[in-house]
Amino acid sequence: MDTSTAAHYSEIEVQDLLDSLAEPDIVRLLQIYRTLGCTARTGLSEHDVLGQVIVKALSLDRRWPRDVKTISFFIETGKSVISNEEEKYSKLNVTPTVDELLAVKDDSLIPTSATAKLSHAPAETGIEHCQSENLITTWVQKIQQLFEGDTEADCFIKQKLEQQKKSRILILCEFTDQVYRNVEKRVKDKVRKRFPNGLPWWEVES
Repeated sequence: MDTSTAAHYSEIEVQDLLDSLAEPDIVRLLQIYRTLGCTARTGLSEHDVLGQVIVKALSLDRRWPRDVKTISFFIETGKSVISNEEEKYSKLNVTPTVDELLAVKDDSLIPTSATAKLSHAPAETGIEHCQSENLITTWVQKIQQLFEGDTEADCFIKQKLEQQKKSRILILCEFTDQVYRNVEKRVKDKVRKRFPNGLPWWEVES
């Protein structure tokens, strides 16, 4: 175990921590983000802030120290998200582009029970949910277009979107372990280059 892993949670451990996040904890976090004035300061809803926090945690963009409790990590990361977005938001005088909206809504694709719980949002968020689903469809199409003609990558992406485990993908796509690793790296590298704010959903091995 290297020094970084010893001091911080790994991707799999972060996934487990998110899965254990209870409904009351989520409600409390959303209330805290509202109290911090997320919408007025950044234009993001409390659900958007929570989604960005989850993305940062899963992608290890913000490392999670082992001595920091879940709620504390989410509060501090949420404060950071709000602060950073506030600075950008204050400079914007134009309507967000589709890509910017996609970057805000990308948490909807993360295969975690934590984001699944967020789907049980209040009734007044119904319209926002429908809009988000349309954006997700557009997002998926953008990614798939990057790999037109690449049957291996296409199969890999489709199975990942269906949240299949590696063992199933090896069978369904007829991959060897080495081919799987090669395709995974190819997809990750290309998507990260084209969409630096995109979803690292393939980072989580279940």
